[in-house]
Amino acid sequence: MEHMITSNGLTLWCEDFGDPADPAVLLVMGHGGQGTAWPDSFCEALAAGGRRVVRFDNRDVGLSDSVDFATSPYTVGDLAADAIGVLDALGIERAHVIGLSMGGMIGQEMAIEHPDRMLSLTSWMSTPDVLDPVSFDWKSLPGRNAKVVEFFDRVAANPPTTRAERVDVAVGLVEVCAGSATKLDEVALRKWVEAGLDRSEKDGTLNQVLAIARSRERFHLLPGLSLPTLVLHGTDDPVVPFAHGEETARLIPDARFIPLPGVGHEIPMAQEEFLVHVLLTHTCASAP
Repeated sequence: MEHMITSNGLTLWCEDFGDPADPAVLLVMGHGGQGTAWPDSFCEALAAGGRRVVRFDNRDVGLSDSVDFATSPYTVGDLAADAIGVLDALGIERAHVIGLSMGGMIGQEMAIEHPDRMLSLTSWMSTPDVLDPVSFDWKSLPGRNAKVVEFFDRVAANPPTTRAERVDVAVGLVEVCAGSATKLDEVALRKWVEAGLDRSEKDGTLNQVLAIARSRERFHLLPGLSLPTLVLHGTDDPVVPFAHGEETARLIPDARFIPLPGVGHEIPMAQEEFLVHVLLTHTCASAP
């Protein structure tokens, strides 16, 4: 069921799957991604496993409100407060939080600031690091792969001006982020990109990059966590290199770390059954 809720003074879109009486799983999407980038089949499989699954649009993307960053700058911590507001609006006292990329940073901030609202954390292709405000690459841990840097440099030099160009850029980004084990179907990929643009042409990527760059590092904060934590990371991730996942798992006490061989910065749909099993096991073991 879809909802428009109020959180942190903003109107946000969210959707839930499954029985409201089941343990809640909050899916937090990454930089620039709409909540619907969490695949329907993935959400439905988690719900079939006995979870109430919630996905939502972060501010500045999808059907959620946009923000004038110049007058109302925000941080990853503010995005975490937005996510807590989603739980409040849906009457969810505590949730298993699964965060992807920037969503993992949001999940980490939720665990740091609101541990009483968390049943568990899954930090997926994410990091305790922040972006350098000058280079917009990682400040402390290994930087992005050269192919990603080159891709963004090309796009910055020739920004897309038409819908067709936006589709080409989005398809190119997925291709450059994919790992060696991934086999892409370009026809299906283009249809998926088109469907996202049909839903919303809003582009909040710049605002969210600026938000990450003005946020705090979490190296000194993650060791204080005491909730069940799972860390997932692709070995071929060119955006948030594998070392970021290793460091996240090292810092969080008793975190379980599962490398994903040949996976890049992506949800590897070929491994959906395995991922759903891992996540259902994690959220079951850490349920109250």
